[in-house]
Amino acid sequence: MHASDIVFALKEASDGPHALQNVRRVLNDWRERIDEVSEALDYISGIGGNANQAFYRTPELSVLKVCFPSGKRTPPHDHGSWAAILVLSGSEKNVIYRQGGDGLEYANEAVLTPGTILTMPADAAHTVESLGDEPAIGLHVYGGDVLGVERSMWDPDTLEEHPLEWDHYEVLAERASKADKAPLT
Repeated sequence: MHASDIVFALKEASDGPHALQNVRRVLNDWRERIDEVSEALDYISGIGGNANQAFYRTPELSVLKVCFPSGKRTPPHDHGSWAAILVLSGSEKNVIYRQGGDGLEYANEAVLTPGTILTMPADAAHTVESLGDEPAIGLHVYGGDVLGVERSMWDPDTLEEHPLEWDHYEVLAERASKADKAPLT
């Protein structure tokens, strides 16, 4: 398997009205082959900001290798599109929120380990916390240009919504990482 095979399969799956379900099926087929997927993406560090994690971006689809350092937590944020994640190594806790009329509402949470798939509709937001001693590394697929669409993030203390701007995001991520738990949990 090569990175180009990954991109081709995801691009083909995401073309059409049932893109998220089709992408999930592809990721499900790869669950037992995560070592091959990881090896195909070895050339991507997965660190250094989202721009360095993306290896395919169009207005319709983004594919990233993402590495969350151990012990780090993100502030609540959305993706401006549907999202699908296949965890390749490590483990992470995701707290999922619905965006309601009064702001964020807790929906559920999941601990993801290698081979686990998480899908989120376009109107979902979440936090991610890397668990354990090793970073959580995953293949992330989005139904749009995740680095070019308008997105939101929420202050982890006040849950005030802000446009996602990377410098401010990093400040909120530091505060989120120092908190005892994710908001609304």
